[in-house]
Amino acid sequence: MFPDGWRRSTLETLQEPFDLIIIGGGITGCGILLDAAQRGLRPLLLEKGDFASGTSSRSSKLIHGGLRYLKEMQFRVTKMACRERDRMLALNPLLVRPVRFLYPASHGDPVPGWTVDLGLWMYDRLTHRSDKHAHLESPEVQELAPGLAIDRLDRAMIYTDALTDDAQLTLAVAATGCAYGGRALTRAEVVEAIRDTTDRVRGVVVRDLESGKTHRVEAHLVVNATGVWVDEMRQTLGMNDARLRPSRGSHLILSPDRLPLKVALTVPSPDDGRPVFIIPHPEGLLVGTTDIFHEGDLDDPRVTRAELDYLLRTLETHFPDKKLSEADVVAAFAGLRPILGTHTDRPSEASREEEIWEEQGVLSIAGGKLTTWRVMAEEAVDEALMLLPEEIAEQAEPCYTTGTPLLGLAPSDLGERLQRLGHQIDPAVADGMARRLRSTAWWAVLGICEDSDLHPLTDGTDLTAAEVRAHLAFGGILHLEDLLLRRVRLGLWSPEMAKELTVSLRPFFEEARGWDHKRWQQEEEALDRALEGWSPQGVVEA
Repeated sequence: MFPDGWRRSTLETLQEPFDLIIIGGGITGCGILLDAAQRGLRPLLLEKGDFASGTSSRSSKLIHGGLRYLKEMQFRVTKMACRERDRMLALNPLLVRPVRFLYPASHGDPVPGWTVDLGLWMYDRLTHRSDKHAHLESPEVQELAPGLAIDRLDRAMIYTDALTDDAQLTLAVAATGCAYGGRALTRAEVVEAIRDTTDRVRGVVVRDLESGKTHRVEAHLVVNATGVWVDEMRQTLGMNDARLRPSRGSHLILSPDRLPLKVALTVPSPDDGRPVFIIPHPEGLLVGTTDIFHEGDLDDPRVTRAELDYLLRTLETHFPDKKLSEADVVAAFAGLRPILGTHTDRPSEASREEEIWEEQGVLSIAGGKLTTWRVMAEEAVDEALMLLPEEIAEQAEPCYTTGTPLLGLAPSDLGERLQRLGHQIDPAVADGMARRLRSTAWWAVLGICEDSDLHPLTDGTDLTAAEVRAHLAFGGILHLEDLLLRRVRLGLWSPEMAKELTVSLRPFFEEARGWDHKRWQQEEEALDRALEGWSPQGVVEA
C-alpha cells in the first residue's frame, strides 16, 4: 500500500503548489485526502506522528449507529452512522465485520428495559439490513454469555452492529487516497503558516521530523483536520480562540479466557446507567468506555484510577461469580474525542455532530465519529470547493466515495483460502494475517522463503516473519512503535508481549531498514515510552 520510496517521492514534490494541504493523519484527514484525490484535486496530507497515532487508534473499534445517541435525540448522526455502517459492511467485508450485541436489561436499572427496547426498535428503522433486534430467553442468554448475572433479568435483547480495527481502517483510507493520486507525509510537523499580502493563509512551513529539515509548502487552501488538536493547530496558524472541549474515553483489555463470550455485550453501568461495551476479539476482551471531559496533555492521555474502578465495577456487577479484579487487566488505554465546545456539564449529552468553518484561509473540521468519516470528508471537500479558485473547482469531479472500496479489499473468508495454499498454515495464523494484511496476505504467504516463515515468532502470538516483512514492505512504517501499536496492534492487546517480541523483530528491521545498534536502542526506548500509555502501569490517579 505504501511501497518503498513513497516518502522520498512525496518530499520531492513539496516545491510544487497543491490544491489542498490537509493537516492531520487520523480518519478524518485521511478521508478528506481520499475524497479530494478521487475528485481530481491535488491534495497533500501532513501528519506529525504516524497514521492514526492519535484518536483514530484509541477508539472502541466500533462501526455503529450509536444507540445511546437516540436518547440524546441526535437522530441525524444516528441515521447517518447506520447508513455508513451498512455501506462499509457491504464494501469492505473483511475490514468491517458484523458483530452481534446482547443487551441484558434488569429490573431496577437506571435506564428501564422498555426504553432500550424502544431505542432498538428505532435503530431497526434506520437500516435496511434484515437482522433486526430480537428478544432472548434466559437459557439463550446463559449460553451466549456464561456467568452473566440474570437473577433480576427483565428482558434480553440482541442486535447487530459492526467492528473494525480503527488504525487499519485509517491506514486503508490513506493508502486508497494515495492510490488515487494524493500525497501523504508522516512525521511531518506543521510549525508555521505562510500568508499572502491579504494576510490569508496560503501554505505552511513543515518540519520533517526524520531529517530535521524544514520545507515551505504552498496551497490554495489549508484544511485543519487534526481532531482534538484543532485548537492547537489553529493557534499555530495564527488563530487564538478555543472551539473544542475534548472528552476522554478509557478502555480496559482482559485476557479472552476470563470471559468466554460468544457475543459482544452492552451493559448498563451500575454507577450512572451509561452503556458499557464488553467486546470479545481474537486477541483480547475490550471493555469500555468512559466519557468525561479531558483536561491536560492531548498527546498522551491516560486512564485514571477512577475510570479503571468504574469499568471494573461494571464487570463485577454483571459477572459477580467471575471475581474479576485489577489483576485481570492486561492493558489499558484512553482516547480523546474532538467534541465541540458545549455548555453541558455531561459530555455524554454533547452533540456528536461535526462542524466545518473557515477563517483566514483555513478550513477546520471537528466533531463527528469514526463511523461517519466518509460523510465528514465529503462535506469538507464540498466546502473546500467553494473556497478554491473557480477554474479548479469547476474541473472537480463529484464525490464517488459512496461506492469506493478501500485498498486491500479481500473476501471475508480469506483466512480459509490462505490455508488452502498448501503451506500448512495454522488457522489462527491465517486468520490473523487476513485481518491485519487483507489482500497483502497473498503476497506474504506466496513470497515465503521457507515454511518456518509462517510459524509464530513466539508463543502466545500469531505474528509471523512473513507478516512482519509484508508490513515493512507496504505498511508505511518508519518506527518500531508503528508496527507494534498500529499495524499488528500487539502493543494494544498485550504491552508486555510487545516488549518481549522486540528481540525477535530486530533482524527484520536491520534487513529492511539497515538500522544499526544505536538506532535500534533508540527505537526500543521510544517504544517503551509509548507502551507505558497502553499498560496498566500507566494508569494515573487523576
